[in-house]
Order: sequence, then C-alpha cells, then structure tokens
Amino acid sequence: MGKPIHRLYVAMPPELPSGWVAVRATSLSIIIDAAAPRWLRDMVLCHELAHLVHGHHLRELDDPEAIRRLLPNLDPAAVRATLGDQVEGTLARTCFEGAAEREAEELGTELFELLNPWRGEQRWDVPERAAGVITRIERALGDQQ
Repeated sequence: MGKPIHRLYVAMPPELPSGWVAVRATSLSIIIDAAAPRWLRDMVLCHELAHLVHGHHLRELDDPEAIRRLLPNLDPAAVRATLGDQVEGTLARTCFEGAAEREAEELGTELFELLNPWRGEQRWDVPERAAGVITRIERALGDQQ
C-alpha cells in the first residue's frame, strides 16, 4: 500500500460497521470494533485489507455524508475541524452488498483462511454403529455422495 497500516480497536455503537479504514497522508488505520470476538476482529481486518487491495470506496472526509455514516451522532463540520488534515479520507460502507463487498468478502475470507491457526477436521471417522444414522442425515440433507 506504500504506507504503514495500523490496527485500532475501538468500542463502536451497533449502528456502525464492524470496521472501517481511515486514510492518512503517511499511514492507514483500520478501525475495528473492540467488542467483537477475536475471530471476528481478525475477519474484519482481512475484509478491510481486501478493500485496500482492491482500491474500493475511498471517500474524502470533507464529504459530510461520509462523516455522518461513520459518526452519526457528531456534527460533520465539527469532526472535520477536529481532524484537520490528519485524515484524508475513509473506506466506508453502510451495508454489505454490491460487487465491491462481494470482492472484499471473497478475498478477505481467503486471507482469513490462510492466516487462521485453527483448521477444522477435513475428514471425520464415523463409528460403525453410527454409520446408518449419518447416511440418513446425508440423504435428508441431499448429499448424494
């Protein structure tokens, strides 16, 4: 990205996204909801990194609507005056839809899977006495294997 990326964990109200990116002249800050469980914070980080890689949704913070989305309880003019030139823009979204969100979800999930230290079982050994039950469950769920 050409500049350092910092993670910041901040308690955010439920109406805000779980994460967003503040773009500064010399760095990027990924702001993540501190109340989220660890696995979700990691997933949000990967999702926001995917947005950066794809170059999605950069909005100037002199756009009052961008400020209103991120900080709905604060006056946009006051936020801009307080931040000054420290923050150039943000990657901000208010919903999970559209091509950019799908791209970020796909790449973010792939990155999360690569970095996730926990790996689920790829194969389960079924005791012989349970094989009939498993077969009925697979048939009920539509598994034709």
